[in-house]
Amino acid sequence: MMAAAVSAEEKVGPPGKAVFTIKHKLRKAIEFKRVFKKPIVSSDPYFKVLARLNKVNNSRLGMAVSRQVDKHAVGRNRIKRVIRESFRQRYSTEKACLDIVVLPRRETATTCNKRLFRSLQGHWSQLESELEG
Repeated sequence: MMAAAVSAEEKVGPPGKAVFTIKHKLRKAIEFKRVFKKPIVSSDPYFKVLARLNKVNNSRLGMAVSRQVDKHAVGRNRIKRVIRESFRQRYSTEKACLDIVVLPRRETATTCNKRLFRSLQGHWSQLESELEG
């Protein structure tokens, strides 16, 4: 007996848990360009975060983690996991409809996950306060 495959759109976590699915990702170049065109910017030594209101029913995340940030794929993947997890925890329950692009800086490669997570939480708060006022 074969089990039916579950698409990324239908993926659901345990009750009360936030999930990060394909609908939460910026995937096309035009989606990234729209954010780069007129962004709200937040930056610190670890990240530059660009955001813009969108017209879909949820917030979406895009990342550009280049080899200049960390030449090893393992390091780049660690940075992406931290970004994704921070976004997932903040925007799975929020009703703000933002397209967000996160650009890590070189310092992220040698910084612990806890500090990166705190930095991102500060960015999310700053972006929301700029949108409100």
